[in-house]
Amino acid sequence: HNSFPPAASRSLARFAFVSSSCSPRVQLPIQLCAQSRLSSDWVALFFYNSIKMDEDRMQMLIQQWLKEKGYTEALRALQQESGVVSGDAETGGLLLSILYEHQEMKAALADDGVDLLAGEKRAAEEDLLALPTEVSVPSTAGPVLSHLHGGNIIACRFSCDGLLLATGASDTSVKILSTATQTVQRTITTHGAPVLSLAFHPLLSSLLISTAMDGSTAISDASSGEVLQTFKDHTKYVTRGQWSRDGEVMATCGHDKTVVVYKKTGDDGAALPSFELSKRHQFTNIPEAMCFLDDGMTLAVSVRGDNYLHYVDVSDGSVTKANLNQMGDDHVSFTVLDLNLSPNGKFLLASTDKSRLLLYSVGTTLQLRFYYGAVNDDLCQTRTSWHPSGSYIFVTSQDHKVYCWHVTSQRLHCQLKGHSAAVRDIDMSPDGSTLVSCAFDKTVRLWTLPKDE
Repeated sequence: HNSFPPAASRSLARFAFVSSSCSPRVQLPIQLCAQSRLSSDWVALFFYNSIKMDEDRMQMLIQQWLKEKGYTEALRALQQESGVVSGDAETGGLLLSILYEHQEMKAALADDGVDLLAGEKRAAEEDLLALPTEVSVPSTAGPVLSHLHGGNIIACRFSCDGLLLATGASDTSVKILSTATQTVQRTITTHGAPVLSLAFHPLLSSLLISTAMDGSTAISDASSGEVLQTFKDHTKYVTRGQWSRDGEVMATCGHDKTVVVYKKTGDDGAALPSFELSKRHQFTNIPEAMCFLDDGMTLAVSVRGDNYLHYVDVSDGSVTKANLNQMGDDHVSFTVLDLNLSPNGKFLLASTDKSRLLLYSVGTTLQLRFYYGAVNDDLCQTRTSWHPSGSYIFVTSQDHKVYCWHVTSQRLHCQLKGHSAAVRDIDMSPDGSTLVSCAFDKTVRLWTLPKDE
């Protein structure tokens, strides 16, 4: 018999894990094939017969996919013609998850050296299952702010105490608003080109980074509107500015293929700290996204056209890499456009240019979850946000919506509809009660908790 190599057997075992939401008639043949390493013909026969015996489950998978994609007319037509109306699945994104798992299983047939990191995955699963379950998240449309800027609004951020909201736009300005009144308190104009990103200091509620298309970065006092420091260490667009979680380090990345790291200078008695350039890191292509890990000294960076996450130690400049492809190959099938560390510091959420989000265990190749439904291609600038509980994630979408999933189950929780153009940025308030979004319709929208909660 043509038996499977060990890697394929391990992949089948992993496939059985994903298919655990299927009925026992589907699970059993997959698990038997994985354990006994039967021939590929037997695998096909078992799987085909199992699916044939489980038409209701197939209906559920297809109807779930149509619901998640918003194809309401196609869903209605299928239900009418088949006479089957399926209930909600316990896990979201099942159909696409199974398809991707099948592709990985096929790839494993030709590769006997795959390590699926079973022990690490078990520990990560325990962490996911330990996330809070009784959580209320913003899902109700709140105030709409429509006359803040004279151009498209590109960035929005809450301060660490939730009292201030900053917005940045193509009109080159940064507006500072009171979250209580939603009124503009002051305007900061220091950049000579559209503002591309904003980031409040994690501990000092008035300290704000802004980056712009002219290669400039500024640190401002949002409470007074004073620009404290400006930097011109990039030669092209500065697309991101980030603080470490302890606020001791900041980093920027840009289209000049560099990441620049700044560290806090010595205490000179000033109320707000100052920063100076520490290191520059050159990459072979454009760094699209980055975020600091919990230790404050490690910066995770994704690069366009690269299948690795680059973990930069900002203390000594050393770089280690983790393959984004769990099977260990070097094929570049997607680019990570946004990276976001979970509140507990254990997971990295990666939003890609293939309308798919992946959840990784920090520092590993473990792909723990997949999230489908949002529309994001290689021309967009997708952004993500975590609820403080770690139980829900949000992402912008080119179809003018914001999508929200339950992290552990992958189930699509809600779609926030209201914008009339692509949503460019989102951010969650520190207490988890409000989500802010901004879009190319020149509006800022606030989303609040359901009224009965």
